[in-house]
Amino acid sequence: MKKDFDFDDIGKKTPYRVPEGFFDEMQREVQKRTYADKPANRRLWIAASTSIAVAAVLIGFLFMPFHFRQNDPGRTDLQRPDTENYTAAISADKWIREMSDEELEELVSFSENDMFLN
Repeated sequence: MKKDFDFDDIGKKTPYRVPEGFFDEMQREVQKRTYADKPANRRLWIAASTSIAVAAVLIGFLFMPFHFRQNDPGRTDLQRPDTENYTAAISADKWIREMSDEELEELVSFSENDMFLN
């Protein structure tokens, strides 16, 4: 049953036949199906993701706790700004301006001999 197959006998003809313009039509159909839906889907994806991002930012600002209020009775001492040291620094400046030159010289001599400051 084994037969030697001779390609020269067949030639370059294929035994299968297709209708005229089959491959041209198939190429057009494949391009139409693969490239037609991409731009619309991409635009839809960009529009949807942008809308979701904007909505998330707006919701974040709406529900963001307001840390900038200073007279909020619900705040703890750790959340309030330290204004006492600021007012103490202002009074120290005022106190130094009101001192005489002799008192300032005496204060400087004390601070030069202070082991914790030097």
